[in-house]
Amino acid sequence: MSQPQALIVFTGGYSGEAVISRKSAAMVMAQIDRRRFKPVLVHINPKGWLIEDVLTGEKTATNLEALVNDKRRFIGAFIMVHGTPGEDGKLQSMLDEAGMRYTTGDANCMALTFNKGQTNALLREEKIEVARSVELAHSEPWDAVKIANNVGIPCFVKPNETGSSIGISRAETVADLASAIALARSVSTSGVLVESMLEGREFTVGVVPNEQGQATVLPVTEITTERLFFDYEAKYQGASQEITPALIPESQRDALQAQALAVYRATRCKGMARVDMIWTEPGVASVIEVNGVPGFSEVSIIPQQAEKSGFSKETLISNIIDSTLLLS
Repeated sequence: MSQPQALIVFTGGYSGEAVISRKSAAMVMAQIDRRRFKPVLVHINPKGWLIEDVLTGEKTATNLEALVNDKRRFIGAFIMVHGTPGEDGKLQSMLDEAGMRYTTGDANCMALTFNKGQTNALLREEKIEVARSVELAHSEPWDAVKIANNVGIPCFVKPNETGSSIGISRAETVADLASAIALARSVSTSGVLVESMLEGREFTVGVVPNEQGQATVLPVTEITTERLFFDYEAKYQGASQEITPALIPESQRDALQAQALAVYRATRCKGMARVDMIWTEPGVASVIEVNGVPGFSEVSIIPQQAEKSGFSKETLISNIIDSTLLLS
C-alpha cells in the first residue's frame, strides 16, 4: 500500500462559530482513514494561523505560503471552518490564489450561500420557494410598519451573514423589530434580512458525494423544539429533537430530497452541504438556509443522517476528499 497522503484540516475562524468548528474538525481528525490520509490540524485565529504537531499537540505559527511549500506536500485542505473565513469564500479565495484544492464549493459558491439575501434571490430565479423578505443594509434606515406590511408579524430577523442561528430572533410584534434588528446588526455588518414566518414543520437534508463522486441525498431529518425556533441553544445545548429518518410519507420525503439536491446544484455546492426547509401546506418546501460547511461534530445532523443511510464517518470523509481533491 502506498504511503498516506498529507492533508490539511482547517479549523477555528473569526466568528462565534469557532467553538463548533473545533468540534467538527476533531471529528474529521478522529474518523479519517489513516491508511490513506495523514491529516494535520491548522487553527485559523484572529491573531494568525497555528499548525498543531500531530504527536505533541504543540502549536506553532504558520501561514499559507509555508503550508504550500511544506515538504509533506499536502494534497489539499479539508475545510471545517464554520462562519468566516471558511464559509464565506474568503479562505477559498486565498487557497485558489495559492493553487491549493479544498473540500467545499468555490469562493463564489461560498460567498453566495453565506449571504442569505443573495441566496434567496438566486433560489427565486430558479423557481425554488423561499420566504418573503426585506433586506436592509447595515446602516440603512427602516420603517417598522412597512416591514410588517411586507413580511407580516411574527417574522424572523437574521444577520445576512452568520451561521449556527447566531444573532437570529423572532419578532412577535412590530415593536420587537427594533431590538431584533439591533441584535442582528451587532453580530454582522453585512446587513439584515427580515423574513416572513413560515407555518409548518422543519426538515433538513444533507447532500454528500458517493463513492463515484456524484452528489447524493441523505435521509430527511425533522427538527422539533419547544423553543420559538431552532436557535443556538436548540442546536447545541439539547433543546431540540432531531428525528432521522423523519416519519413522513415517501412522497414528502422524495420532494424534500429533490428540493435539497436542486438547491445544491443551483448554488454549485461541492463536498458536503445541508439544506434546511419548512414544509407548509399544501405541500410546499420553502428553503430557509443553505449550509456550505455544515456541522460535523458528534451531535451534528449530517453524521446522524449518514449513519442511517449506511455511510460510516470514515467512508463519508473519504468520499468528500476523493470527490473534491483527487477525482476532479
